[in-house]
Amino acid sequence: MEFIHASKACASVGPYSHAVKAGDTYYLSGQVPFHPVSGTVVGSNIAEQAAQTFANLSAVLDEAGLKITDIVKATVFLKNWDDFESFNEVYSQFVGDHRPARVCVEVSNIASGCLIEMDAICVKLSK
Repeated sequence: MEFIHASKACASVGPYSHAVKAGDTYYLSGQVPFHPVSGTVVGSNIAEQAAQTFANLSAVLDEAGLKITDIVKATVFLKNWDDFESFNEVYSQFVGDHRPARVCVEVSNIASGCLIEMDAICVKLSK
């Protein structure tokens, strides 16, 4: 098992890794729209916060040597289900033509009042 820390993503706010590699499978911890240097929430609406969340996820993917096309499943937590359509627009730009399995649910509270959190499971097949 390998623990991965991404220096270009926001710091972990607890005793966990940005990602854990187990065999060919990578488990990415939930990312929120924190600025990677200041640790403050980026954006006031779902589009802005989703964009920063995807930037943080991308930093973890990069550190692990993964690409968006290695994502097999994502879990998305939204503070407000009314943001679902706007979130999907930003998500579509993030994943492009790749269509991983996904769960998206509304939750009552996300860290520091964020509107979104997202984690992912990835598989990197040996080539």
